[in-house]
Amino acid sequence: MPGGMHMTASVPPLPKIELLIDALEQLVTLPPGRRGPAPQILLTQLTEGPEAGRIADGLCARFSAGGRARVPFAQVAGEAEAPRQEHVGATFQKIEEELLRNRPGGFGRLRLPQFRLMCGIVEADLAGCPSGTQATELRNRSYEAHCARSVFLSALQAVSGGEEPPPSIPGTAWYWLRRPLFGLLPRWWYGRRHGRRMTRKGSWYRTWAELPEGGPGFFADACRLTVGAPGAARREPIVDVLLRALLADLERAFRHPRLSPWGRRRRHRVVLVFPQPPAIGDDTGRLLEQFPQAVEHTGCTGVMLTAAVRPGRERTESFAEAAITLKSWIGTTGAGGARVVRVGVEPHADDEDAARWLGRYPEIAVGRSRSDAAPRVEAAVAAVAGVTVLGLLGGYGVAVVTARSDTACLGGSGGDSAGRSRLPKKSPQEVYQQAVDAIDEQNEKAVKAARSGAVVRTVGYLGVPVTADDWSETKYSGAIPEVRGIALAQEEINEEAADQKSSKVWLKVRVMDAGERFSEAPAVAEKLKKEIKAAERAGEGEQFLGVVGLGQSRPDTLRARDILAGAGLPLIGTAATAEEMQNSPMYRQVAPDNHREAGIAAAFARHANIVQTGPRTCAPARKAVVIGDPTDIYSANLSDRFAEKFGDVHHIWYPVRRPSASPSAEQKARGDEWVSHTSQMVTSICRRLKEEPRTVVYWAARAHEFQNFLTDFDRLTGCNGQSTVLGGNDLDNAVVEQQRPSEKHLRLRLYYAAQALAKDSSPNVKGDDFRRRYAAAYKSDLWSNDARVPLASDALGVLSEGISAAYQSAGTAPFGRGGVQSALDRGVGGAEGLRGATGSLIYGEGAKVPVNKRLLILHDTRGGSPEIALECGIRDSGDEAKTWGPRGAFDCPRDQDDDEDGKGDD
Repeated sequence: MPGGMHMTASVPPLPKIELLIDALEQLVTLPPGRRGPAPQILLTQLTEGPEAGRIADGLCARFSAGGRARVPFAQVAGEAEAPRQEHVGATFQKIEEELLRNRPGGFGRLRLPQFRLMCGIVEADLAGCPSGTQATELRNRSYEAHCARSVFLSALQAVSGGEEPPPSIPGTAWYWLRRPLFGLLPRWWYGRRHGRRMTRKGSWYRTWAELPEGGPGFFADACRLTVGAPGAARREPIVDVLLRALLADLERAFRHPRLSPWGRRRRHRVVLVFPQPPAIGDDTGRLLEQFPQAVEHTGCTGVMLTAAVRPGRERTESFAEAAITLKSWIGTTGAGGARVVRVGVEPHADDEDAARWLGRYPEIAVGRSRSDAAPRVEAAVAAVAGVTVLGLLGGYGVAVVTARSDTACLGGSGGDSAGRSRLPKKSPQEVYQQAVDAIDEQNEKAVKAARSGAVVRTVGYLGVPVTADDWSETKYSGAIPEVRGIALAQEEINEEAADQKSSKVWLKVRVMDAGERFSEAPAVAEKLKKEIKAAERAGEGEQFLGVVGLGQSRPDTLRARDILAGAGLPLIGTAATAEEMQNSPMYRQVAPDNHREAGIAAAFARHANIVQTGPRTCAPARKAVVIGDPTDIYSANLSDRFAEKFGDVHHIWYPVRRPSASPSAEQKARGDEWVSHTSQMVTSICRRLKEEPRTVVYWAARAHEFQNFLTDFDRLTGCNGQSTVLGGNDLDNAVVEQQRPSEKHLRLRLYYAAQALAKDSSPNVKGDDFRRRYAAAYKSDLWSNDARVPLASDALGVLSEGISAAYQSAGTAPFGRGGVQSALDRGVGGAEGLRGATGSLIYGEGAKVPVNKRLLILHDTRGGSPEIALECGIRDSGDEAKTWGPRGAFDCPRDQDDDEDGKGDD
């Protein structure tokens, strides 16, 4: 019987408990790639009774069917069956025993190498060893324990012979030949491999132990956890390391699922269930307390912990409130500290609705059951096929390598003489007001249409204004391109509404001043929220249906987002790309986020010939120096994502507006560099370029410091201005065309990400029409190629489509913000998405970002327009750029590559 559970165990039918169970099980069944940090659900028994424990036991019953686990879980109650390990403790023994027992079909063997290593260490008694040899002795004992579990290593150990050579001369000669090869070398390699794994930068052990750079090795430091070591009587450090090792191993079980037939079938979280409240001094209490921090240290997303606990001072949530909390976690991904929800449990009479639901759905829904035989057959077939294909791949591989060895620089070295766009002769305020006037004109037309019986609704645009008659800051802010995009979109939407009265809604747009760097945005949002509530109290209905804009990833933008979401307003972001922007159920965006951009940029840097190695010859980058601002949400997120995707990087953090900022513990552990001026930055970059010439500079900082960086690099270093820079999306076309870096810095090769290139390359007929409308309204100027113009237009188009869908669904009944949000959650445009000026906008159900959104990497040329070096993503229905590079040699990174990790069919 799995986990030793009682067959009679079932979830008590308390009121609304079905909401909690349903939300909890949805979190359990989230596949890898779509999970956030490991959640912790604490069932708090508020008054005397067994209900919390019954819920926990009942969950375990739901996790099994027909005597076989449907999801991997551990029911941690009672004593372990194996002989007691005094120092490991009964709790961890029971967890391991239960995890090995309760595995679903096709899950395969569960390996726990770090956990078993740490178990062996805490059980080791080194009291009789001299202090100078304890680390070596601990390594040897750990290796012997590992050999006992490995058939291959046991065989090597047997072949290597004993510790002493035999007496005969031939035996001694054979001993000295085989002993180093089959005995000493594997043991040395075991110690080196595990030592590096446990103490490398970012590892959980190094973080927990606070090991300094160049400090003691793993086995030397771990001696303090052994029996008889000073302080070894304390349970806290032992519980801490065993918990972190366990979480690290469980997270590792979900990695690289495509390489293993068993890994592809590991689709559900591992659930640790503690049905009994921890006793005073029990390991379980410490485990529950340390779980959130351990999750953060290990980056664990593949575990869920549920425990019955006694009441404390913390606030608890009802079943319904907790269900809402759990469901809000479903749409967010990434690592971090564990998310904790405390659920209050009290005795109550059985509820009919809960009992009916529990009876109708007696077990967790995981799709079809899987067998253990399927992955074994698949592995055997794959092995045979692999041997057969290897010979065929040999010749083909030589041809591919030869084809890809082309050393021509991607993007050439110069451009045509078409010239650059110039700043308008008018002042910034006049240029900005021209677009605002166009919006006001459309608003007046909408008012007239309403008098004639047309359906008219209001939306808001929240963006930065133009407040000074100075182009120095205005050209960076995005105010002018965004408000132009909004004006063009509103005109088109209202023209369609005039022609299609029964299916389209006229829009009035209220331009709302967010202040410089969105500093006034929270106050504006709060004012709008009060206005909406006042209108509802006055019985005026829901006339204000959503907000577009929020085009900068800044703390005040996040605060404004949350206030507007609290008012029930659907939100469509324009150019903001930081992933933290998506942490709201009401928010979605039209721009690809930093996760997608960084993945494409890293693949581009790794494979494209962009780093100059000689006259007219280039090669891909081997290393990268990442420039970011740790105090800027956009910059910090993009920097970390690129480093994660590229691999071999050195971080240089440049806190522009907060020079007093200091590095975090993680950044210190990684060896990141902090500078307070671009002169320090360029000195460090030049030194690294000399050490490895094939190094790319990845500029994830804001655009306004880019020109200073290039000037100081030319003037203050011995690198003669030769560098390759790959820029993030903040370094947009308008900035590049104004700064003209490739003309002023002749030995610079500059590439940068862009969501659109409106003037020269549109993705579809919608893009062609948008380009025509822009030219008719504003001619050719600095923002003709600025991606923020079509992004803003697409954002208003998405919101308009959601409003019209809600209007059509309501028929003759009133419609409001809830209907709009529902339409957006379903995904406007259905499976084919919405055709946008920046490419197709395909939103999966509940998605925050369009799937495989089109993204370009442009090469800045001297004297001419930028040229496309890479294009990836969906242009139009049935038209997607899936490869890039010479002859389409490289595959574009796709969103499904992350989403499908852990998925597979039997």
